[in-house]
Amino acid sequence: MSIARVTTVKMDSKEAADKQTQGYVQSAPTEFPQASQLIGIRIDDVTLMAVTIYPDAETMKAADAAREKRLNTNIENRVSVETVVGEVTLDHHNH
Repeated sequence: MSIARVTTVKMDSKEAADKQTQGYVQSAPTEFPQASQLIGIRIDDVTLMAVTIYPDAETMKAADAAREKRLNTNIENRVSVETVVGEVTLDHHNH
């Protein structure tokens, strides 16, 4: 059973969100090699969402240190962070 962690981060400016987005795009694939899938979403000028899918809860837990390190980047410009975790009920790809 796959599990997803969805993290929404609000930054204090568009520039800070741009910087955070660039860092995530460049670094997340190597920071989270255990992830089955990484999706970054720009909701608006200052709000970012990361959806990370893992094969199971144990694998997700193994990524906690990398997640903490990633969340601590650009922290001085962060307004809020919200995270939810849930079972993936559909993972369909039209390729």
